[in-house]
Amino acid sequence: MNRFVIGVGGLALTVSSIANAGYVVEDVPTWRGEDNTAHYEWETFASPYGKPNFANNVPPTADAMLFNFGEDAIITGAGNIYGYGGALNIHTYGYSDTDIQDVVFNFATMGTEIDYTGAMLAWNDGTEGGESGIIMPLSDYNMNYYEEVDFGQGPGAIANVSWSFDLSDISADIREIGLIWSSDTNNISLGTASMDLRFAGIPAPGALALLGLAGLAGGRRRRH
Repeated sequence: MNRFVIGVGGLALTVSSIANAGYVVEDVPTWRGEDNTAHYEWETFASPYGKPNFANNVPPTADAMLFNFGEDAIITGAGNIYGYGGALNIHTYGYSDTDIQDVVFNFATMGTEIDYTGAMLAWNDGTEGGESGIIMPLSDYNMNYYEEVDFGQGPGAIANVSWSFDLSDISADIREIGLIWSSDTNNISLGTASMDLRFAGIPAPGALALLGLAGLAGGRRRRH
């Protein structure tokens, strides 16, 4: 069974100095916890590269996964994904067996910053050869908290950023979504992430047979 995953082939922080980069301000959707919604959060991570990180607030489920595809990353003692030798490339995926209407992503980072304008949202209808699209650039994001910090060897920042999407005007029945971003360079620590989904109906539990993508070659449509 394949999951919809798009594969993608400064400041010098010392690892011991990196605390857990948790939220100062999180963008919490007003509908979190209501019927027909799901909330996933990652407060610690287990895989620095290539393998899925499952949400910490629910039993391990393939309905929500976070990957780093940036090489030379490590897991710190605080459980962060730290881009020690290279940039992070973070993919956060959500899957459903009913139409996804709204989605909110939150990320808390320390050190160098996300390339905000290079982020993208990918979606598809969960069927091989079906409808899919990519929304980019994502110029509308919320900087919920920002603090410039000198970590001892150069400037950096504590940043809490979120992206919110209303997907209800897309005619396709969206079953799979993924937010993808990279950092500007190395020495960035991802400490916390969350994903909130709101559905058109109540999703049934269990895994889906989903589409696996090898690259960004297909379906590069922008949302109009």
